[in-house]
Amino acid sequence: MNRDPFSISEAEYFSFATTFNAAAITHAALLGISAALVTGNTEKLAAYAAAYHAAEAPNAGKIDRESRKEKREDLTQSMRKIKKAYLDADPLDVVTPEIFLDFGLTAKDHIRTDVSDPTEIVPFSLENGGYLQVIVKHPARPLHYNGAVAFYKVGGPVPKTHKELTSSKLLTRPIEALIFEATQLGETLYIALCWENEKGKLGPLSPIQSHVIA
Repeated sequence: MNRDPFSISEAEYFSFATTFNAAAITHAALLGISAALVTGNTEKLAAYAAAYHAAEAPNAGKIDRESRKEKREDLTQSMRKIKKAYLDADPLDVVTPEIFLDFGLTAKDHIRTDVSDPTEIVPFSLENGGYLQVIVKHPARPLHYNGAVAFYKVGGPVPKTHKELTSSKLLTRPIEALIFEATQLGETLYIALCWENEKGKLGPLSPIQSHVIA
């Protein structure tokens, strides 16, 4: 099994993310990566870099570490999107092992395996975390799965269908915190999960659960 290139230590991640972004800029035209996606990734890297250095400062506190975690998650989602759409899928048929190395990835990441579509429903639970945080707990992702995708919305009427859950986030760890804004305090979170495999195929959505943001 290949190690998830995004599940690495903080120091390794900062170096990897910098390398990945530089390669995205260099190879954007060749791979067909849109300018908006490259710019967005660069901005997310800058935000993470600032949060990373703040969290490493001698007087850093919990808020600084939470900010670094949030910015890392945003950046990871952006990099996963680039990897899946332009490196793994290779729509222009131009990706080589050398290009993978430029992105800080190894050639084995380019090997496509036969992965079946997810068929099982993700069991999960919700509980209060820190201030404005809801903790999502689910089983560890199976082999050849990217993680569990959370589809959710905050406030408003109780959703009658999953289509009303208009926000989404990929959860790569069995225990993750969703962080909300102060204006959402006391609102109800409506959420459902499904597995996503390495091909980006989604499994069936779980029943919708709800939890009050506190």
